[in-house]
Amino acid sequence: MRPWGRKQDSRPHRRRLDIEQLAERKRSEREGRQLFRRNRTLVGSLSSDVRSASELSGGLRSPRTHAHQLTAHRRLLMSIFVIVVAGACLLTWLLYEFTADISVSATEGISIDSTRYEKAINDYFAAHPIERLRFALDEQALTAYLTEAVPEVATVQESGTAGFATGQFDLTFRRPVASWLINSREYYVDESGVPFQMNYYDKPSVKIIDQSGIPESAGTAIASSRFLGFVGRTVTLAKSDGLIVTQAIIPAQTTHQIEVIVAGHKYPIKFSLDRPVGEQVEDMKNALQYFDRHHLHPKYIDVRVSGEAYYR
Repeated sequence: MRPWGRKQDSRPHRRRLDIEQLAERKRSEREGRQLFRRNRTLVGSLSSDVRSASELSGGLRSPRTHAHQLTAHRRLLMSIFVIVVAGACLLTWLLYEFTADISVSATEGISIDSTRYEKAINDYFAAHPIERLRFALDEQALTAYLTEAVPEVATVQESGTAGFATGQFDLTFRRPVASWLINSREYYVDESGVPFQMNYYDKPSVKIIDQSGIPESAGTAIASSRFLGFVGRTVTLAKSDGLIVTQAIIPAQTTHQIEVIVAGHKYPIKFSLDRPVGEQVEDMKNALQYFDRHHLHPKYIDVRVSGEAYYR
């Protein structure tokens, strides 16, 4: 029983008041978070794995979010498609440029031994594999290699394809201006003085006659590139001056000089391999003109000394 004179306090206990206020505040905050906000998109999820209600991977998406995702997905697919197409085009172009097989032909339509030159070109590509790609081919280096491996080739030019991954090469061959028979093998020399053995043209009218007396077993040593080149240059330069050389003779007991016979003249003209061929041809021309004007017929003419011509 309460004592008389004391009124009952209707206010709740302070601790209870604090608990009620705290619960009310939490309820207000929770309700505030659930309110819709202006200019915000409502998203949701049906999955318990979504960490945030605003994630784009939520199961409930607005039409605008869904459109953005479709646009990004289309861009990704388009990028992949462009990369794949570009890669396929690049691979096709590389296959088109690649030379896996060789096809050769002569520029003048003559019949040639194709296997001989296909092998030589393949040997070059074996040493330079990157040049199987046509855009990386060094034609000058290839020509230099072929003139060493197969000297009868003057030039080579890559002229496109003869089929899938098959390169077409056009060859130009040397025309002989003189020939020489050594040990049952015939050697030729062209106008630039390059010696070779394989000839696809008519045999030249100029023949080298060996009167040196050196045994045939040593003939290969005589037929050096320098000697044959000298003969070829002599014949070519004489022809350019209107003089047709019909014979080139190796005199007895020497391999450093030759005697040439010019059409219309029976006497020989002596040349030396140790003097420039152009100067000797010029001296020969002047000497022949002098003798023709004076109707002289010497036994021989010697142009081995610079600026002078001796005769007998």
